[in-house]
Amino acid sequence: MPPDTGHTELPGQLSTWKDEEAALLESLDQIEQKHGFIPRHIAEEISRVLEVKLERLRKLQSKVESNVRKEAEALVEKWKDEEGSLILILHEIQNHHGYVPRELAMEVSYALGVKLARIYEVITFYHYFKLQPPGRHNLSICMGTACYLKGAPGLLTEAKNLLKVEEGSTTPDREWHLDVVRCIGCCGMAPAMVIDGKVHGRLKGADLTAHVAAAGRKEAVA
Repeated sequence: MPPDTGHTELPGQLSTWKDEEAALLESLDQIEQKHGFIPRHIAEEISRVLEVKLERLRKLQSKVESNVRKEAEALVEKWKDEEGSLILILHEIQNHHGYVPRELAMEVSYALGVKLARIYEVITFYHYFKLQPPGRHNLSICMGTACYLKGAPGLLTEAKNLLKVEEGSTTPDREWHLDVVRCIGCCGMAPAMVIDGKVHGRLKGADLTAHVAAAGRKEAVA
């Protein structure tokens, strides 16, 4: 089963809440610009609405925390008798979520009886584990010797400028994650990169921009 990278579309109700919040903020800005302040009756009505929503959100938060706890307990129960159980648990979390969520690491720490600091030592020691949610698309620039000598540093600079992130980071909208890898075994195609598992070689800066744009168009069509 492919990893769940956290990109399931938001349920309709969640999307509606986000739209309502944006509309409310815009309306408040317009009212404040018109009057120079927000009239008391409007402020009181908003406060009542927010109290109701906050109570609903508290209930949702409790439900989410309960599910995270259950997931951690199930993983610990599954692997607790195996040698290297912590590594096995973290691998399963990484494979499923695409990274290791902090709240899940905390619950594993409690359920396994291991200090959270120890869990983070393991996560940061092994390059495989990620602490941030992955992007919908992944772009990896090869920095092996052949690629480096044939212009990979320039490609990396181009990628950083295009995506506006540093290597090892994900764009704020979680559309792209930028990585640097040491070798992808395609030295004859240097300089090379990988986008969503597909290798592209003999690249120049303009090629990178075109391939990134193509990946976005391909998803839009799909």
